Amino acid sequence: MRLRIKVWGNDINNVNYVINEILKIVEQLGIEKSGPIALPTKILRIPTMRTLGKRGTKIWETYQMRIYRRIIEVAMDERFVKNFMKIQVPPGIQISMKIIR
Repeated sequence: MRLRIKVWGNDINNVNYVINEILKIVEQLGIEKSGPIALPTKILRIPTMRTLGKRGTKIWETYQMRIYRRIIEVAMDERFVKNFMKIQVPPGIQISMKIIR
Protein backbone atom coordinates (compact mmCIF):
# COMPACT_ATOMS: atom_id res chain seq x y z
CA MET A 1 0.00 0.00 0.00
CA ARG A 2 1.15 3.51 -0.81
CA LEU A 3 0.25 7.05 0.18
CA ARG A 4 -0.27 9.64 -2.55
CA ILE A 5 0.31 13.11 -1.10
CA LYS A 6 -0.84 16.12 -3.11
CA VAL A 7 0.39 19.58 -2.06
CA TRP A 8 -0.89 22.78 -3.63
CA GLY A 9 -0.90 26.50 -2.94
CA ASN A 10 -0.36 29.91 -4.48
CA ASP A 11 3.23 30.43 -3.24
CA ILE A 12 5.84 28.23 -4.90
CA ASN A 13 8.33 28.64 -2.04
CA ASN A 14 5.86 27.33 0.55
CA VAL A 15 4.92 24.37 -1.67
CA ASN A 16 8.58 23.45 -2.12
CA TYR A 17 9.19 23.87 1.64
CA VAL A 18 6.50 21.29 2.48
CA ILE A 19 7.80 18.88 -0.18
CA ASN A 20 11.35 19.20 1.15
CA GLU A 21 10.13 18.47 4.70
CA ILE A 22 8.38 15.33 3.42
CA LEU A 23 11.56 14.24 1.60
CA LYS A 24 13.62 14.72 4.80
CA ILE A 25 11.26 12.41 6.71
CA VAL A 26 11.38 9.80 3.92
CA GLU A 27 15.20 9.83 3.87
CA GLN A 28 15.44 9.54 7.67
CA LEU A 29 13.14 6.52 7.73
CA GLY A 30 14.57 4.90 4.57
CA ILE A 31 11.18 4.45 2.89
CA GLU A 32 10.83 4.07 -0.86
CA LYS A 33 9.23 6.98 -2.69
CA SER A 34 8.45 8.23 -6.16
CA GLY A 35 8.36 11.90 -7.01
CA PRO A 36 7.92 14.71 -6.37
CA ILE A 37 6.10 15.23 -9.64
CA ALA A 38 5.31 18.81 -10.66
CA LEU A 39 1.81 19.11 -12.06
CA PRO A 40 0.91 21.91 -14.49
CA THR A 41 0.34 25.31 -12.89
CA LYS A 42 -3.28 26.41 -12.82
CA ILE A 43 -3.81 30.05 -13.70
CA LEU A 44 -7.08 31.64 -12.62
CA ARG A 45 -7.79 34.85 -14.57
CA ILE A 46 -10.45 37.42 -13.67
CA PRO A 47 -11.04 40.24 -16.16
CA THR A 48 -12.55 43.39 -14.63
CA MET A 49 -13.61 46.60 -16.29
CA ARG A 50 -12.18 49.80 -14.90
CA THR A 51 -14.07 53.04 -15.07
CA LEU A 52 -14.64 54.34 -18.55
CA GLY A 53 -11.68 56.18 -20.03
CA LYS A 54 -11.71 59.26 -22.17
CA ARG A 55 -14.30 59.35 -24.95
CA GLY A 56 -16.19 56.42 -23.41
CA THR A 57 -13.58 53.74 -24.15
CA LYS A 58 -13.71 50.63 -22.01
CA ILE A 59 -10.50 49.71 -20.19
CA TRP A 60 -10.07 46.14 -18.94
CA GLU A 61 -7.66 44.86 -16.31
CA THR A 62 -6.87 41.19 -15.76
CA TYR A 63 -6.02 39.81 -12.34
CA GLN A 64 -4.56 36.35 -12.04
CA MET A 65 -3.68 33.84 -9.35
CA ARG A 66 -1.34 30.91 -9.95
CA ILE A 67 -1.82 27.59 -8.16
CA TYR A 68 1.29 25.40 -7.96
CA ARG A 69 0.82 21.64 -7.43
CA ARG A 70 3.11 18.72 -6.54
CA ILE A 71 2.48 15.00 -6.03
CA ILE A 72 4.67 12.54 -4.17
CA GLU A 73 4.01 8.84 -3.51
CA VAL A 74 5.41 7.18 -0.41
CA ALA A 75 5.26 3.60 0.85
CA MET A 76 2.72 3.25 3.67
CA ASP A 77 4.44 3.31 7.07
CA GLU A 78 3.06 4.18 10.49
CA ARG A 79 6.24 6.02 11.51
CA PHE A 80 6.00 8.22 8.41
CA VAL A 81 2.40 9.20 9.16
CA LYS A 82 3.27 10.18 12.75
CA ASN A 83 6.20 12.35 11.61
CA PHE A 84 4.19 13.77 8.71
CA MET A 85 1.53 15.10 11.08
CA LYS A 86 4.21 17.13 12.92
CA ILE A 87 5.13 19.24 9.84
CA GLN A 88 4.41 22.95 10.26
CA VAL A 89 2.34 23.82 7.19
CA PRO A 90 2.55 27.48 6.09
CA PRO A 91 -0.72 29.37 5.58
CA GLY A 92 -2.20 29.09 2.10
CA ILE A 93 -1.02 25.51 1.53
CA GLN A 94 -3.41 22.57 1.21
CA ILE A 95 -2.47 18.91 1.52
CA SER A 96 -4.49 15.84 0.60
CA MET A 97 -3.53 12.23 1.27
CA LYS A 98 -4.93 9.19 -0.52
CA ILE A 99 -4.24 5.52 0.15
CA ILE A 100 -3.46 3.53 -3.01
CA ARG A 101 -3.18 -0.22 -3.23
